[in-house]
Amino acid sequence: MKKLLPLFCAALVACVVLPLHAATKSEQVERYLGSYRYKNDRPRGTVKFIFQKAVLKRQGDGKKTYEQLLYNERYFSNRDNAGRLIGIQVVHRDKTSTILPESAKDPDEADAPSPAKTRRAKREPKPEPESVQASVTPKGRQQDDPDPKPRSVTRMKAVPASISAADAATELVSDPVRPRRNVPPPALASSKPKTNISLPDSMTVVRNIEDAKEQITGWKGKMWQTVRPVWEFVMWLFSSVIVMLICFGGICRYVAKTAATESLINSYGRIIVGRWIVSAHQNAAAMLLVVTWIIAIVLLLDVFMWLVYLDLPIWTLLVIWFPILWLAEKLTSWIVPNIPVVGPDHH
Repeated sequence: MKKLLPLFCAALVACVVLPLHAATKSEQVERYLGSYRYKNDRPRGTVKFIFQKAVLKRQGDGKKTYEQLLYNERYFSNRDNAGRLIGIQVVHRDKTSTILPESAKDPDEADAPSPAKTRRAKREPKPEPESVQASVTPKGRQQDDPDPKPRSVTRMKAVPASISAADAATELVSDPVRPRRNVPPPALASSKPKTNISLPDSMTVVRNIEDAKEQITGWKGKMWQTVRPVWEFVMWLFSSVIVMLICFGGICRYVAKTAATESLINSYGRIIVGRWIVSAHQNAAAMLLVVTWIIAIVLLLDVFMWLVYLDLPIWTLLVIWFPILWLAEKLTSWIVPNIPVVGPDHH
């Protein structure tokens, strides 16, 4: 018993920890390409996602990203059931190109100086400006000054007389002795009135709209990937019980039809012939109507989803959809019988 306890704990830890390290297909492809290429690059040609146990092929048209191509398959499953991603290839015009994975190190970091070099450069003293250390005697002769307090004179660059006003303003701004703010002369100031209204660039608007369309297309693909397995389960369950529904509906129709032929009511709903037979007809017809509704609604939804999946134009879809609804209505009216009615408006 003491030996089985560690084995049981090890098996429990393996069952809990191993699924945490499993990555889905989309996560592996995004990690391989990088988020930017995964969501923005649009390959053209046959794209092969090569996993250890399977190769997923998608047809790229230059408009869909890697993310959209990966989900662009009706029976695609994003679970980790194909093993590790080995590589990605694109075949275009009989030329196979292997897509390289994203580098783990940023190439710009190689060109950046190291922190040690930066600190060493900061410690180096800056060259002092040229200065003239001299003392002048009353007689105008220059001699060495024994006093250890030299006077520093910075040489300034003279501004030529033919320089423009803008250049003169720039020279004065860079003057270390008399610094000035970078204020342009009145003659150089813009005379155009300022407006607070700014319209975006047309190219920017078009690019934003295209990005929004692609994002919505990706959402639609993910939605269909979620709805598809749920609807497949519903159709599987429906195919399992449809035989029983047809059998029960046939019995209800038999009772309702025979009861309708043996009863009679007037236009005000009063029973003329058959009392309990009318109640039997009403109950059987109601159950038959519910069974017919269930079968018809499921089949209509299945047909509509197939029409949407075929990506038909909206007008073509309407032309096909409304006749199907009319046919379902006529079949329902024929399946559920009614009691004969006598009166002024019924013959």
